[in-house]
Amino acid sequence: MFYPKTPFLSNSLLEAEILKVNSAAVSQLLEWLCRTPRVTTYRVNRLRTNVETHKAQLEEHLARRYPCGQQAPRIYGLADLPEVLCIAPLEAELALSVPDPTLKEVIVDTSCGAALLRGAHIYAPGVLAMESNTQLQECVNVYADLAGKCKRGMTTRYENSEKVYVGVGKVLMQRYQLYNDKDEAPTGIAVEMQSNVSGVPSLGDLSSADALLQNLPSIVCVRVLDPQPGERILDMCAAPGNKTTHIAELMGDQGCVVALDNSASRVRGMLGKLGNNYRSIQAHVFDSTKAVAASSDSSCPSAPPFPCASFDRILLDAPCSGLGNRPQLLCNIKQAKILKSYPNIQRRLLAQAVQLLRPGGILVYSTCTVTEAECESIVAWALRKYPELRLLDATPRYGGPGLPLPDLETAQSKLLQRFGPGNDLDTVGFFIAKFQKD
Repeated sequence: MFYPKTPFLSNSLLEAEILKVNSAAVSQLLEWLCRTPRVTTYRVNRLRTNVETHKAQLEEHLARRYPCGQQAPRIYGLADLPEVLCIAPLEAELALSVPDPTLKEVIVDTSCGAALLRGAHIYAPGVLAMESNTQLQECVNVYADLAGKCKRGMTTRYENSEKVYVGVGKVLMQRYQLYNDKDEAPTGIAVEMQSNVSGVPSLGDLSSADALLQNLPSIVCVRVLDPQPGERILDMCAAPGNKTTHIAELMGDQGCVVALDNSASRVRGMLGKLGNNYRSIQAHVFDSTKAVAASSDSSCPSAPPFPCASFDRILLDAPCSGLGNRPQLLCNIKQAKILKSYPNIQRRLLAQAVQLLRPGGILVYSTCTVTEAECESIVAWALRKYPELRLLDATPRYGGPGLPLPDLETAQSKLLQRFGPGNDLDTVGFFIAKFQKD
């Protein structure tokens, strides 16, 4: 299993923030954040295909990827999530953990390195450096540059004690294709990973209209929302739209899913992905902190801002510090004020959500982080601020309970769902709370 020795582990700012989570478990949590989640999950679009058909397609792909008697990764489902297919990690003997000293080297940045450990290949823009005379189809050792000092396009071997080995790849593009003076940057896969040290199968992204590569907690999050056909549902921070499409699929594409995001480019990307496949989804470029209309008009317009009590269910997958995204090869957060800014925006969004939710409606709040300030503390604040809110059990449950707080009863903490160290399924860090408005 991969345990990188990185500057992330000694980042005093991040450690101070995580100490608020649980001082007794800070070391365990930091190590966990640096490891790679072992399970790869795909969400099958059951409006287009069925799970068994897609499973057969995946098995056929894996048979081609691991021929000649190699043991292919196991594919399995989850009882409470019938749209999910999981790909198990490779057996230990199939994952190389020691670099071959006879191979040339390719260097990538930490963001790309983390993706490789999750099973990705290296696209052309991700190649920081490749040694001279590296040939097509040649196998190379791939390293992530933790120090951030590798100069793009360097021709000699990058010598630095803070580069970390992530696996072996096969070269599909040579240096002259990667580092040229043409206006158009090269695209496509430059290095196809053959294996990595995490044991996660190097398959690239097999997403299609039939199935989407998606983290398990994100899938669970929409199941906790439990959208029903014919309902009017708001996804407040929707881009890139993965949870939005899941909502529409669980509704049988019957009803209305309003997707808001304040980034025009992200909404354009989401619309391109949606195509004409979902008639129930309406996407808008809009700031959800201003989603409540000033007028008390009871009509329900098709575009934001909206009158109070306009929605049956609301998903607030809030902007956050993203510290649950694993593996964390390097912490890039420099200033404490950046971490402290997230709870403010999260509270502003929740305030809008409470007003937009009809009585009896369901609100799900989620983040992909692990800090108490952005998770349990936000829940405690919402319950104090809005007595009309009460917690419901965030089921189906694949994570653990929330952390105990002085202003959260033990029974309330148990209704929350936190994905962290010790869960049965090894996932990214994530948090889910489910409210009902009386």
